Amino acid sequence: MPETVADWVLGTGSLTARLRGSCGQDFAVRVLSEGWQRPLPDERACLRLHRQRLAWVREVALCCDRQPLIVARSVIPRSSLRAGNQALRLLGTRPLGELLFSGAGSRRESLQLARLRQNDDLAERLRVQCGQPVDGQWARRVVHYLRHKPLLVTEVFLPELVESDE
Repeated sequence: MPETVADWVLGTGSLTARLRGSCGQDFAVRVLSEGWQRPLPDERACLRLHRQRLAWVREVALCCDRQPLIVARSVIPRSSLRAGNQALRLLGTRPLGELLFSGAGSRRESLQLARLRQNDDLAERLRVQCGQPVDGQWARRVVHYLRHKPLLVTEVFLPELVESDE
C-alpha cells in the first residue's frame, strides 16, 4: 500500500473531521442510496445476520468541491435501530462519522483492510452507485457499536483523495 494511501486508510480518527479540515466549506455528503436491503454475504457474516434478514443500508460519497473522494457503505441491522439509535435512518446528508465520533456511547472493533477486486460484490455495487469503477482501490471496514448495537461501515478510498492531498 502506498504511503499516501496508508495515511488515510490506517488512520483511526474520524474521516469526516479530517476531510472537513482539508475541504472546509467545500465538504459535503452525497447520498447515493439508502433503504432496506439484503446485506452482501460477507456483510451478513460480519454482522452475524441470518440470510433472509434485511438491514438499513446507506451508501454515500464524501466529497470535496463536489468531487467524490471516499465512498462509504453502512449496514445497520434492524435490531440496531432501537435503544436511541433510530436517528441512524434519518441522517440525510449528515455524515455518520459525526455521530460515531461524538462520544455517544460508541466503540469499534479492529479495522479490516482489503484491495477491491473487479468481481467483488461490493466493487460491483459501488461501481453502479457512484458511476465509476472502484476495483483496485483500497478499502477498510469496521464494526462500530453505537449504544452497544452493531453496525458495519465500509469506506473505499478513491484515487482523487490522494491527488487532492498532494
